[in-house]
Amino acid sequence: MPRDRPVDAWILPPAIPAPSTFQHARAGGLTIRYPQPDHDLAGVIISSLRDARRALATFETKELVAILGGVGERFARGLDDRRIGEVAANADLSPAMAETALGGMTQSWTTSALDRLVRAEFRDPGVLDGFVARDRRSIRAASPGVSVHFGAGSVPGVTVTSMVRALLVRSPVLVKPGAGDVALTVRFARALHRADSRLAAAVAVCYWPGGAAASADWEREVLARSDQVVVYGGQGTIESIRARAPATTRLVEHPHSVGVAIVDPGGARDSPESAARAVAMVDQKGCVSTHLILLLGGAREARRWCGQLADRLAALETSLPPAAAPPGQLSAIHQLRGRLAVRSAASQRIEIWSAEGPGWTVILAGGDVFEPIGSRTAWVVPVRDRSACLDALTPLSRVLQTVGLAGPRTEDSELVEGLAALGATRIVPLDQVSFPDTEWLHDGRRPLGELVRWAERR
Repeated sequence: MPRDRPVDAWILPPAIPAPSTFQHARAGGLTIRYPQPDHDLAGVIISSLRDARRALATFETKELVAILGGVGERFARGLDDRRIGEVAANADLSPAMAETALGGMTQSWTTSALDRLVRAEFRDPGVLDGFVARDRRSIRAASPGVSVHFGAGSVPGVTVTSMVRALLVRSPVLVKPGAGDVALTVRFARALHRADSRLAAAVAVCYWPGGAAASADWEREVLARSDQVVVYGGQGTIESIRARAPATTRLVEHPHSVGVAIVDPGGARDSPESAARAVAMVDQKGCVSTHLILLLGGAREARRWCGQLADRLAALETSLPPAAAPPGQLSAIHQLRGRLAVRSAASQRIEIWSAEGPGWTVILAGGDVFEPIGSRTAWVVPVRDRSACLDALTPLSRVLQTVGLAGPRTEDSELVEGLAALGATRIVPLDQVSFPDTEWLHDGRRPLGELVRWAERR
């Protein structure tokens, strides 16, 4: 597809007339086209979705899992080079990286994966269909009504996963994809529209510039009319939505986080390879991406291991090449390397390995200079023991989510308990960091459980 041909960043339920006035924006390597933000159109979309709720409720859980999973499986099979190239251009990823990322993401959209998710969340999935007797009462997991999902634009597929989860709990959904996840989200929504008329009526996707003055009335109307808002994004995005959403609107928030690895080189021979892939995957744009590596051992062993990590990252430049960094990111990397080089000249505590360009960087330093910057930048901090690991992570407790272990095992109760106490919500072997299981506890919460509201009767 020609890069200068606009890609539609919207799809509306069939009952809504197609918009006639559009705006254009640049999203990665694509030009996207989206409806002119209009207060009245926002109200029409939410009202139409609300009307679709009754029909969506006619699905039985087993049927809904089969339909959504079937769409996911067919969609994955249809990801040819052209579609992958479109996703890669939109997300600012290389085609090879986009293909790898989508290969991991689409595994959570299959029938078997969605069935596992439902069964992991609900002891009796029948609670999604109606009241189920439990002790002296009956309980039900009820749809929250119309959900609006603000997707992250950093990793393709996150917004689709969020949309599928809403539909699993029978919530009609308006999705605002991040600018870097428009192409994939709209294509998947079209597949849902083709699959079933009830889904078509219950799914809308529409991009708009979040927080922009031109979108203020539109966004205010969407927030005022929705029953639940799910938001992925940075601190500013979440605080802005929190400040403007009505008190009666339920908010489900997923802020940015920092991924960490704890490595014992003597206990894991392949740790440089696993660490390199965890750092390189989606160019460190994901919430599970590894930025900081705590290395058990002394300075000499740390230098040797960092050299091995640098070799693996260099090799990945060929097999999973990074995308070209935008000017702002190039400047940030250049400035970081310059600052560290000056400090390194005055101290033996900082050493740097890097590509000739911005492709990757390995920094051996103390934890006091850690600065998550992305672009495959691995910060390696030597620590003397497991207790020192916990001390080093204490300043990051509010942004801690995924911790990958290589050498230490997840059965190491003292370490794992300490990590959980600090705020880590996912502790896994390092080679499993990049693609969580479908039923993972996202930010420590059940991905479907956080969407439903419970009703009981006696």
